[in-house]
Amino acid sequence: MNQTISVERDQSQQTDEDTELVIAAQQNPARFENLYLKWLKPVYRYFYFRLGNIKDAEDLTSQVFLQVYKDLPRYRSRGAFSAWLFSIAHARLVDYYRKDSRKAAREIVIEKLEIPSNSAELLAQAVQKNEIEQLFSLLSGLSEKEQTLIRLRFMAELSYREIGQILHCKEDTARKSVSRLLNRLKKQLENDHD
Repeated sequence: MNQTISVERDQSQQTDEDTELVIAAQQNPARFENLYLKWLKPVYRYFYFRLGNIKDAEDLTSQVFLQVYKDLPRYRSRGAFSAWLFSIAHARLVDYYRKDSRKAAREIVIEKLEIPSNSAELLAQAVQKNEIEQLFSLLSGLSEKEQTLIRLRFMAELSYREIGQILHCKEDTARKSVSRLLNRLKKQLENDHD
């Protein structure tokens, strides 16, 4: 119960902080930097987790913030700023896939694992690589909507309320969907280890 109240308070504080940052940036475009710095990493992680390469994740992140900068004077708070921001990010991702099909993120992440110097590290990395392969295999088998839920919750670190706003569903629906999805993935991972 106390944890729920704490999470709600944190979300409320974040919304208040975002509102202050938006108003400041609307009044003085030079103050957009504060909004940009706050949301840069979550937006980048959202793209990187999906695309698996730095160049495209950086490119799409910059496109999102350019669009936000252009549209910010017309922005009117009708919910969480983050929901508006990630709606723009999601639209950019959809456009990206319409234009070009890319190498799967799983292959890129697995290729980037470094070769360790000793055999203990080699064994640990082999186990890690196997676990990463299993996880990416499971994630790639999810529907686009399920993958979006995972990206928004864990890469962008959005609240269930914000996810609900982006996906046009209730907060409780987003929470239950993520919970069911995580339980299903956990069972699949456990079955793969048996």
